[in-house]
Amino acid sequence: MATGQEPKSRYSSTVQLPQTEFPMRGDLAKREPQILELWDRLGVYERMQERAKGRPAYVLHDGPPYANGHIHIGHALNKVLKDAVVKSRALMGFRAPLVPGWDCHGLPIEYALLKEKKMSKRMVADAVAFRQEAAAFAENFIQLHITEFRRLGVFADWARPYKTMSRGYESAVLKAFRLLYKAGYIYRGRKTVSWCVTCETALAEAEVEYKPKTSPSVYVALPVLESALKELSGASVLVWTTTPWTLPANQAVAFHPGLDYVLADFEGRRLVVAQARLEAVGKALGKAASVLGTWKGAQLVESGLVCQTPFGDRPGFPWLRSRAVLADYVTAEDGTGVVHTAPGHGADDYLTAVREKLDIACPVDGAGRYTAELPAPFTGVHIFAKGKEGEPSGNDLVRALLTESGRLLASGDISHNYQHCWRCKNPIAFRATEQWFLRVSGDIRECLLEAVKKTRWVPAQGEERIAAMLGSRPDWCLSRQRLWGTPIPIFSCASCGKVQADDDALEAVERRVAEHGSDFWFADPGRLVAFGPGGDRALSRGSAASEAVVAADEPGAARWEFMPAKACPCGGKTFRRETDILDVWLDSGASWLAVLGEGEVPADLYLEGSDQHRGWFQSSLVPAVALTGKAPYKAVLTHGFVLDDKGRAMHKSHGNVVAPQEVVGKLGADVLRLWVALADYSDDVRLSAKLLEGPTEAYRKLRNTLKYLLGNTDGFDPRADAAQRGAMPELERFVLMRLGRLDKEVRAAYEAFEFRRAATLLLDFCNLTLSSFYLDARKDALYTLRKDDPARRAAQTVMWESLRRLLGLAAPILSFTCEEAWSEARRQHPGAGLAESVFLADLEPAPPSWEEPGLSERWERVLALRERVHKALEEARAAKLIGSSLAAKVLLSAADAAERELVGAMGAEAWAELCIVSEFELAGGEPRVAVEKAAGAKCPRCWRWRVDVNVSPEDPELCARCVRQTAA
Repeated sequence: MATGQEPKSRYSSTVQLPQTEFPMRGDLAKREPQILELWDRLGVYERMQERAKGRPAYVLHDGPPYANGHIHIGHALNKVLKDAVVKSRALMGFRAPLVPGWDCHGLPIEYALLKEKKMSKRMVADAVAFRQEAAAFAENFIQLHITEFRRLGVFADWARPYKTMSRGYESAVLKAFRLLYKAGYIYRGRKTVSWCVTCETALAEAEVEYKPKTSPSVYVALPVLESALKELSGASVLVWTTTPWTLPANQAVAFHPGLDYVLADFEGRRLVVAQARLEAVGKALGKAASVLGTWKGAQLVESGLVCQTPFGDRPGFPWLRSRAVLADYVTAEDGTGVVHTAPGHGADDYLTAVREKLDIACPVDGAGRYTAELPAPFTGVHIFAKGKEGEPSGNDLVRALLTESGRLLASGDISHNYQHCWRCKNPIAFRATEQWFLRVSGDIRECLLEAVKKTRWVPAQGEERIAAMLGSRPDWCLSRQRLWGTPIPIFSCASCGKVQADDDALEAVERRVAEHGSDFWFADPGRLVAFGPGGDRALSRGSAASEAVVAADEPGAARWEFMPAKACPCGGKTFRRETDILDVWLDSGASWLAVLGEGEVPADLYLEGSDQHRGWFQSSLVPAVALTGKAPYKAVLTHGFVLDDKGRAMHKSHGNVVAPQEVVGKLGADVLRLWVALADYSDDVRLSAKLLEGPTEAYRKLRNTLKYLLGNTDGFDPRADAAQRGAMPELERFVLMRLGRLDKEVRAAYEAFEFRRAATLLLDFCNLTLSSFYLDARKDALYTLRKDDPARRAAQTVMWESLRRLLGLAAPILSFTCEEAWSEARRQHPGAGLAESVFLADLEPAPPSWEEPGLSERWERVLALRERVHKALEEARAAKLIGSSLAAKVLLSAADAAERELVGAMGAEAWAELCIVSEFELAGGEPRVAVEKAAGAKCPRCWRWRVDVNVSPEDPELCARCVRQTAA
């Protein structure tokens, strides 16, 4: 019986057709929620952890996604990969918990709330109430995320996630801060930091994006005031910049020590520029140049060169002198080869200023407006944005004033990549401000790089990427000028300003936060506090949050009785609280301390998108190395971004977004999970409705294989009916050997995080070893032999082993389908002792005895010969010599003695069954495969053409073989 068609009804009851309630059509969108209910009812995740007690642990530490909006396809890629890791490690005998987490603090939520309320940060009158609204906002999306991640089939401790806004977690972050402060890594300093003038806050390196921007391009002449070189008298130094708004803060002009510089006459105007830029500058100015003198950059600086600042000619301007300095970062690749230096508005500029002891001028406030340090007309003008009624931006004003003074020699626009805020997408500025920093420079940098070397990076190029970033990153700015976050727990004396950050004081705040949360810190924000017991019992205003009492001996101050009694060495007894919050990257970066148990650091694996080389991987590494001397992870796996089928980023404006909810609702989560497994996550991956057709078809074929295995093991009792391997035909032993190799290779692929290889191995086994070969070859035996025939029982044994092992091996990827098939197997085989869930079953590695020396090589030759026979059958079918292959007789003339021996040893009947023909004959003559029409008549039960029909008076239509089977 070689086809799926039913035989004539007269013999239907005599054949063993597949029986199963496992449907061919997945209908996953409807069935998967039922599987979720089953997992909930059984408490599968919790029981997996309970069963695994005592086993070695494998800890994947979940990086916290941000708690806003629905999950997107990038979230789906990330969480399915994590789920595949956790489930595959459980399959391999580990206790593999997953504690999910969420990043709750920070600008996105604060920004969304302010936008909803149509107000700015400065308009928030009740910070505590605002923070409570922010917490509710985050909690709402956490619950939404949990629902959406669970729908993807992701297993985790959803009832006990970690949240960076929880009391215990905030306390752990403050503990990290305290320990880092105590170890000397945290300090307060005035430095130039990336600053978003829209969001009014400092930004971390990972919060800065680069995208195209059109900026002004200006060439500005700075008159020489002093120099020992007489030739420079009356000349000017020409600088070029794309940030004209920084020119009011100019303090120096930087030269490269080894570059050649010239004094050139540009049609009556004598200017100093780099010799290599002479031609380009002349073109920009539209003037011809003649060289009057040449010097090295070092010589110009040694001459005591001083210029007038761009606005040093204006009455009341605070900075008049721009000193010549040396800097290695100066190049002759663009501009004039002379760099305008504004220490308050550039990272390199700042370092140069520190070295040269220049003024760190920063006449721009947090909102991006010039401060009163600058005289009119600068004061109050926004550096980027035009004001009402045509008020110019800072860039426009600077150009206008320089044109008026004759110092603007050329002006235009340039398109280039410029830094933007990751949240509001607006251009950012650099501002020199007082901030709290975590030291990354010095000895710790070498420790960080050494920790990177000791970590396993998947893919391997991740090591080089993060090492390069760590090698050049500046000290970490921890301060954020926002409301929604963990406070920086620092006090300063109200009398002398001295910082009060003793370990016992920091620890007292830490304990208070663990018990009550951090809102108390933000109540009555301008009010001074006194430490320790004392004062009357009248509650202070805002006490619902602060639970402070009035300090009787310090009128107007609130007494925080939970703090250790303390006064400043100057005698001051009241203190100001730091108003900034901690960078949220320290929130998430302290997760190893807040979440992992003492024996679980370092975690076995961190798994996130490749953008986290500059984000969470670094923010976790720095405090961990500072406090423990080692990385918080043993291995780091990164994946790319999800792009559309044309390689473009997904944006609503492009109309190319593929939402995971839509895919799940239409095709099912398992199709999406299979797409993830088949993707090359080491690079960016592409997705579209069209690209999902491949995984959909692959899923259909695998499901049909499972259905066939279930159908043909119906009525089979694995405990009573299983054939012993030694008694099996060679074909069954060969398939078992392949199954054992599949088991070993899939486990190895999972261990190496090669999910694409694991999925491909499983699909190939189903499609090639089973569907296209074994199941096809054994269909006749399964259908036409009596139920307890040894050959049929051997085939059922192999199919049962294949079913059970495939479901266990594929469950980390196709979790819903494997559970559905497992449930059907339990229904069909109530006495087989199957666990209540595929995830509650132990799948031991395949027995070594399945591997048989020499068998594989022998059967590879058999399969190659079978392929030659099939090719001949196809040619005969095309020539209309036969229809079904069962109408054929094959005559094989062996190629050599070894092939003749191979065919002869197996026998003609075995070859006929293997090739699905009615007759097979080993012939002589030249090597060939000949096909002719089989002799005899077609048996209506097995559909073979036989010459031995009409041997039974009771069933004259049947062949002798079928007569024997029905008689039995």
